[in-house]
Amino acid sequence: MAYLFLIPTTLANDIDHAGITQTEKIKHLQYFIVETAKTARAHLKQLHLDTPLQQLNISELNKHSHDIAQLIKPLLDGQDVGLISDCGMPAIADPGSKVVRLAHKHQIQVCPLAGPSSLMMALMASGMNGQSFAFTGYLPIDNIDRKKQIKRLEELVLKYDQSQIVIETPFRNNQLLQSLVETLAPQVCISISTNLMNKNECVISKNVSEWKKKLPDINKQEAVFIIGNCS
Repeated sequence: MAYLFLIPTTLANDIDHAGITQTEKIKHLQYFIVETAKTARAHLKQLHLDTPLQQLNISELNKHSHDIAQLIKPLLDGQDVGLISDCGMPAIADPGSKVVRLAHKHQIQVCPLAGPSSLMMALMASGMNGQSFAFTGYLPIDNIDRKKQIKRLEELVLKYDQSQIVIETPFRNNQLLQSLVETLAPQVCISISTNLMNKNECVISKNVSEWKKKLPDINKQEAVFIIGNCS
């Protein structure tokens, strides 16, 4: 039986694989489905696989990929395959979930490996409710629609004490933060985690009234935002 291995990658820009475990399970892999081939090769180089890097079969899965069924052909032929995202956990806020879904459809065994997740690291460092939380992903780009969605998230925070995790394209971080502080009630907490697992990582949690005194410039930084209860 073939296995689809879900292989986490580091969050660090220097491709330091601290925190990636169970690598002995994937030493034999020759086939990989990746988000970006160049980035994947940098990750794979550090895993010290049995097969030389230049001999690996690497297929890309991204917004330009249309024939996902073709990507799992090695699995259907009995070959184990590794799934890798550019950063962090594959299939979490990542197109790899389409491959996993198709693998289940064909009754292929899926084997997730342990490693870092920016979403979970941000939540654990936020001080907010880790018993009840939701990942919303990207909020609408349109300012009016975005503020409507923020108010819906605020309701979940205030009514159910459910922490809300959101992300944004790095060059729109400042706009999202501005919308959050303009829309949320003063007592609601916002936690911002930037550059996790890098030397300049930073996690700050405080309520909206405190954030309004001075907003940080987080433009073009990898960031996770959590809306929650400070009390």
